[in-house]
Amino acid sequence: MSVPEPDTDFRERLLREVPDGARDTVIGTSGKKLDALGRKYDVYRTGVPLDGFDGFRDGDTEDDDA
Repeated sequence: MSVPEPDTDFRERLLREVPDGARDTVIGTSGKKLDALGRKYDVYRTGVPLDGFDGFRDGDTEDDDA
């Protein structure tokens, strides 16, 4: 398996896809929470959703540690 895309590179790609109102949230997020935001906007660190991905559900990352 290849090395995962770093947060900075993924954030840059994600910022091109999110609405203006979500930009501050994306800029201030990292790790698993950044992945969850990406899923919400159909942007994946791997380029495509991985097998077994069941979609984004609001609130899934509230208690996750980054």
